[in-house]
Amino acid sequence: MSRRCGVSEIPLPQRRLQTQLPLAITFLLFLFACMPVNAATLLTGFSETQVAGGISNPTAMDFAPDGRLFVCQQTGQLRVIKNGALLATPFVTLTVDSSVERGLLGIAFDPNFATNNFLYVYYTVPGSPAHNRVSRFTANGDVAVAGSEFVVVDLDNLSGAGNHNGGAIHFGPDAKLYIAVGDNANAANSQTLGIRLGKILRLNPDATIPGDNPFFNTATGANRSIWAMGLRNPFTFAFQPGTGRLFINDVGETTWEEINDGIAGSNYGWNICEGACSPPNANFRDPLFQYGHGSTATTGCAIVGGGFYNPATAQFGPAFVGKYFFADLCTGWIRLFDPATGTASGFATGINAPVDLKVGSDGSLYYLTIGAAAVFRIQFNGTAPTITAQPNNQTVTQGQPATFGVAASGSPTLAYQWQRNQVNIGGATSPNYTTPATTAADNGAKFRCVVTNPFGSATSNEVTLTVQPPPPALAMEDGSDSAIALDSVTLFRDPFPLTNAFNLSTDNRTRIMLFATNLTLGPGENASAVTAQAVDAQMNIYPMTVEFVGALPAVNSFTEVVVLLPSNLPGGQSVLISLTWHSLTTNQVRIRIK
Repeated sequence: MSRRCGVSEIPLPQRRLQTQLPLAITFLLFLFACMPVNAATLLTGFSETQVAGGISNPTAMDFAPDGRLFVCQQTGQLRVIKNGALLATPFVTLTVDSSVERGLLGIAFDPNFATNNFLYVYYTVPGSPAHNRVSRFTANGDVAVAGSEFVVVDLDNLSGAGNHNGGAIHFGPDAKLYIAVGDNANAANSQTLGIRLGKILRLNPDATIPGDNPFFNTATGANRSIWAMGLRNPFTFAFQPGTGRLFINDVGETTWEEINDGIAGSNYGWNICEGACSPPNANFRDPLFQYGHGSTATTGCAIVGGGFYNPATAQFGPAFVGKYFFADLCTGWIRLFDPATGTASGFATGINAPVDLKVGSDGSLYYLTIGAAAVFRIQFNGTAPTITAQPNNQTVTQGQPATFGVAASGSPTLAYQWQRNQVNIGGATSPNYTTPATTAADNGAKFRCVVTNPFGSATSNEVTLTVQPPPPALAMEDGSDSAIALDSVTLFRDPFPLTNAFNLSTDNRTRIMLFATNLTLGPGENASAVTAQAVDAQMNIYPMTVEFVGALPAVNSFTEVVVLLPSNLPGGQSVLISLTWHSLTTNQVRIRIK
């Protein structure tokens, strides 16, 4: 642990009233400049390293297309980090007004930087009054070409208030330059098209105003550059690679910090509303997400930094892709906003006054901090899930449940989701899944499990559920194993003689009727598909001939089975009879022989 003191000025997205500025600034300067610098606490599986230190009063940063990282210092120096080292010579040193929140506040690279070497900065020009400016410089290696400054736009003169300057600049997917401008601590500025303060501006790189700007035909002069309005202090914003979606972070006053959906022509409501309007107001666009003021792991005082996780290499894993990182200056955390659900989750805590975030092309997250006067890189060290034990095919009898299991390894916390025929099963979120009682319709269903953690996912093999029909069963008397059986001619109950004079067959042999469930012959089948046997008390087995199998008239649930009693069955005792069909054997039922 180290302690850094002596940071002369810190640009703060101010939250205090103008009359409170001197005391608030003095206190916060002391707090951030002299607090201990500890390593951040990160999600399990992540680690951080310092990229470069000794960068006093940092405000913003951006990657050049060639991988160099440029860092703005409030006092006017634009620093270059190259091959992991902070170069001693600044790219350019500007004369700036660096009081309160003024100074060198933003940087962006031209989309064609590889060929034209243009980069743009946002800084406060000293004077009486001072004003903010966006200028273009031409790079010659790691320094600016002398005399290459081209003023893109001089913004409105500032009042004596040194706060609410905004300062973020970025090129959009349309190759236009977007500029975030604060309200200069005058809320009325945000709600008028007569001034560019409290707005997002949109310009062509050559400083002209695009004719398709939303207020081009309603505003006049330079104010036609206004693209969105109703903002307090949009200190940072970011475009999503691929989609071009824009999120604007607006620093609130006393209640809410906002992430806003950047849409042309929108009015975000300041100062009619802070956070979502209550009651709703159709004239204003509410934030996608807001968090309250406080000192907890989910509250803060000033939203800073923003970056979509859509790098060329998704080093953090697919669970992070498409989500949005943001930070808070005062409580020193980084959180992750999911646009799909509108919710945020924790990622890092214990950061000493972060001011900017960037997702690198390598898939790492970089953050810039005032308190440590440094840039840090967060990398993923965890492992995505791996299936270590696959589920197995299951065969059950209709009416029984089936249980599937899977085992996986990987960084915590592992989440499980079972699927049937590739559709999620509600509530099936454990390593083992047991189906409800099966039916014939479940036969052939496919099951698999998707295991996820913050770093990726793994899908098990797909296995098959086979549901066999229930075995046939012979009807018995309630409370006993005695068969419900009748002589097929006389319809008498047992005991049965082995021969019967009343039997109409030429052999006078006794045939008995048994009654079975779950035994319906299939197409092309006859009585030969069913076999029968009797077992006596000495466990001798006597095969029996099945002469008839058919539906019992008027009783659809039972099948009539007629069997011929063997002539060698022992008399004067009971035997146990069973049937077998399709390799499925019934229960044993008892009949008595005379």
